[in-house]
Amino acid sequence: MKNQPMNSRFHHSPASLFVLSTKSTGVIAAVSVGLAAAAHPYGARLSHGGLLLSVGALQCCWLGANMAISFFEAPVKFLAPTPARRTLIDVGRHVFSAFNKVEVALAAFDLLGWYLITQRGLINSSGSAFTTTTTSGSGTIRSSSFFTGLRQLSAHQWVFRFAPSLIVFVFESFGFLPVLRDVGARYIEGRPVETKRVHGIYVLLEVVKVATLAVSTLRVGKTLLKML
Repeated sequence: MKNQPMNSRFHHSPASLFVLSTKSTGVIAAVSVGLAAAAHPYGARLSHGGLLLSVGALQCCWLGANMAISFFEAPVKFLAPTPARRTLIDVGRHVFSAFNKVEVALAAFDLLGWYLITQRGLINSSGSAFTTTTTSGSGTIRSSSFFTGLRQLSAHQWVFRFAPSLIVFVFESFGFLPVLRDVGARYIEGRPVETKRVHGIYVLLEVVKVATLAVSTLRVGKTLLKML
């Protein structure tokens, strides 16, 4: 789907086109996954507490930013009587598109963190902590390839730890956000669109994403507290 209507009468700067582009999101996703894979050896050297603290901090930042933008900034700006609704929608689609690109990087490193947590056996599917580790003869933690390790995760580990938030996030980024941007562009140009249904679906997706992030953050926090 095109990121911008060809007959748009509004001038878009290169930065605006980059923010609104789905292709640029894909490029950022590829780069972020590559950086996360490159960071795997450094993450593997972290202590259990350091790893949990790092993942918890990352998820708190992601969760806080998501709630601030999606559930505070987005609805509150429509209370302002001065800007036209078209202006608010145009600002909104730029803000959400830019934040989505930040979320892509956060998601890549969050996936790395959860892989390392799973590899060390720090959190099981019910969220309780245990201390099983895999060690070599020298007593050091074995470290396999990042991508090989992900393939070795069992089905229940993917379902309980990664699948809910990742599926929602990937669908938002590459399936629904392009549709939402196109609807916003048509509304800005004065063409008739159905906005309530589209925004309602997006709000539902955001609720699911925030809920899964909150649950996984609480799991990390609970495990970290037990180690203190």
